[in-house]
Amino acid sequence: MAKFSLEIVTPDRKFFKGEVESLTVTSLVGKMQFLANHTPYVAALLPDVIKIRQDGFNKYAVIAGGFIEFIDNKAIIMADAAEWPEEIDRERAEEELDRAKKRLEAKGENIDYIKAKLKLMKATARLKASEIINKK
Repeated sequence: MAKFSLEIVTPDRKFFKGEVESLTVTSLVGKMQFLANHTPYVAALLPDVIKIRQDGFNKYAVIAGGFIEFIDNKAIIMADAAEWPEEIDRERAEEELDRAKKRLEAKGENIDYIKAKLKLMKATARLKASEIINKK
């Protein structure tokens, strides 16, 4: 299968760099899969688990939103944060999920709904990714 270059960077580290067969992400318009020679594309990404297919194996990671650019057979993800499932503190992720749910349920209070919803999505993605590692 043909490959393309993938680089994932965050403000504090170069998270991933390598040749991959496919990449699946969640953009504002839904799930998207990139393969080699994809048409040029730029999109905002939502917090979610991403799937990287490399050397016939799937790798999973969590990104906390960001952007993807695919051009000239190279994908670059600029993420707010990224982590591998084994880096996730499940207890902390569960606490973050509870806080995000409570913040969204606080009707009538002056909350930043979008920010609260993104925190909920990030916490949910972190828990989903930690379940992937526990199933192996």
